[in-house]
Amino acid sequence: MGEAGSAIRVLHVDDDRQYAETAAAFLERESAEFDIEIATNAQKGLRLLETEPVDCIVSDYEMPDQNGIDFLESVREDYPDLPFILYTGRGSEAVAGDAISAGVTDYLQKSSDTSHYALLANRIVNAVEQYRSQRALEESKDRLSLFIDQSPLGFVEFDRDFEIIRVNDTLTDIFGYTEDELVGETWEVFVSDESYDHVEAVTSALSDVSGGYHSINENVRKDGEHIEVEWHNRLVTDDSGDVVTIFSHCQEVTERIEHEQNLAQLRDFFDEAERLGDLGAWEYDESGMSTWTAGTRRIHEVDDDFDPTVDDGLSFYHPDDRETVADAVEAALEHGEPYDLEVRLVTASGNCRWVRTRGKRVEDSERRTVRGFIQDITEQKERERRLRVQNERLDSFASVVSHDLQGPLTVAQGHLELAQQEVTNDHLDSINDAHERMQTLIDDILTLARDGRAATTTEAVALQTAATACWETVDTGNATLETTTDSVVFADPRRLQRLLENLFRNCVAHGAAPSLSQLQGERSERESMTGLGQSDSAVENDSGVTVTVGDLDGTSGFYVADDGPGIPEDERDTVFEAGYSTASEGTGFGLAIVADIAAVHGWEVSVTDSESGGARFEITGVDKET
Repeated sequence: MGEAGSAIRVLHVDDDRQYAETAAAFLERESAEFDIEIATNAQKGLRLLETEPVDCIVSDYEMPDQNGIDFLESVREDYPDLPFILYTGRGSEAVAGDAISAGVTDYLQKSSDTSHYALLANRIVNAVEQYRSQRALEESKDRLSLFIDQSPLGFVEFDRDFEIIRVNDTLTDIFGYTEDELVGETWEVFVSDESYDHVEAVTSALSDVSGGYHSINENVRKDGEHIEVEWHNRLVTDDSGDVVTIFSHCQEVTERIEHEQNLAQLRDFFDEAERLGDLGAWEYDESGMSTWTAGTRRIHEVDDDFDPTVDDGLSFYHPDDRETVADAVEAALEHGEPYDLEVRLVTASGNCRWVRTRGKRVEDSERRTVRGFIQDITEQKERERRLRVQNERLDSFASVVSHDLQGPLTVAQGHLELAQQEVTNDHLDSINDAHERMQTLIDDILTLARDGRAATTTEAVALQTAATACWETVDTGNATLETTTDSVVFADPRRLQRLLENLFRNCVAHGAAPSLSQLQGERSERESMTGLGQSDSAVENDSGVTVTVGDLDGTSGFYVADDGPGIPEDERDTVFEAGYSTASEGTGFGLAIVADIAAVHGWEVSVTDSESGGARFEITGVDKET
């Protein structure tokens, strides 16, 4: 940078003019030296660069026609050293790597925190200072003098005993000492205890050989702050080999080291994400070259040194699917048509796997490129196969229940009604009760078979309205419903109705019912006599239980609670199993149906104590309208 107070002419290229104007306002508030010109795309930026003096370019990454990397490459053709800061909302290893390869000066991710504009301003100032100083050095005839006096790097000159004899202002700024405080000291004044042995090895090596030596050390400022500093040291000797002087220049690289560590963490993060998701990324171009990430190599079961081409990649696909993939890649390259395929892949080890591969063309002024990802979905495909088999069995089972059992039961009920018209007999009434219990069992079994599948469609349902409507369809006796919710949930309306009805029946029927352990003997005797379970729909008590529907605090869900005797803690793990019931007329399928309906929605249901000590059924994981 030139003299203090000179303007820093910044070209800010961003297709979002409003954001660019906001950034300009904050930068100008940071320093009156900033003179900022805005361009809304790379082409306009290049034209301004030809006509206006520019000290630094700040560019977004994602822009129409040319992205930030493309723009950087265009700038580098004519301005190889002009500071260029990639300032983007898209932070990724790929973007950072491409930017570094293209010669970016610095890389900074956008943030909603306005304090980061100070960091951006500092990066611009640092970049411009280094750029202007470098130009001054290149233009100067007395390079060594300019390097010492004007270099943006810290400079220190040592004698043969490594005592400091000269420093520049940058070095005093880096370490916080004055020149008078440093002259006569040794290198130990800069070095932390942790780096002492390393620096001593460096000075010993410099004493033994001529030439230069590079190192990065943890150093200590005068105020005690520990910083990372990069040193370039050189030993100067005369013709006889005697040491004339030793000089070093340095720069603080704390931010750079942190940046490199962050990039390394990002690489580790994406590698781990690829492993956890069984996926990988890839890129093909029209020249036939291909780039694979570690995850893609892992899926194909190839070594890290495998260098694929497009043809190599296609050759891994199953012969019956290869043409489909090849056509999709060609259509993406030629016409920009994105694709999303589920196909078979034969790995290098001969294993046949199902994969999902998606790709789309990436706009590039120099070459056409298709970029995408591949994911191993073999386990998903196997689950889908098992689900199809299960659904086929459920269809068969439902057919047997609805036809083979419903038909004979209807005939039996018809004959029973004829018999009741001719004679009056208590045994006939018992048969009628048994028929009703059988009908309830058939209805519940059919519900389990048909509702135990994924919900096909969901829609917004007002929970209070649904609860009130369901309450009217249930035999609730003297029970009372209270609703304290105004939530709108996304659910299959028919299945939500069934879930609420079953919970209401359970709360009313068991509001004053004894525990499971108290009824085991009675229930076993009753079932041995009838050979049947009992209906959950009958109201066993007329206790006037109060049932409440409300929202769960701190989570996305709702509850149905009663003020009855509750469910003992040691029985709560079994309440959702088919066959559980403490009501004398229960089938034991009501809460099992609730659990299945919750599961097909992706919800979870559990039971605990209500505020009054009754039963409280909590349904969590529910999507709600905000």
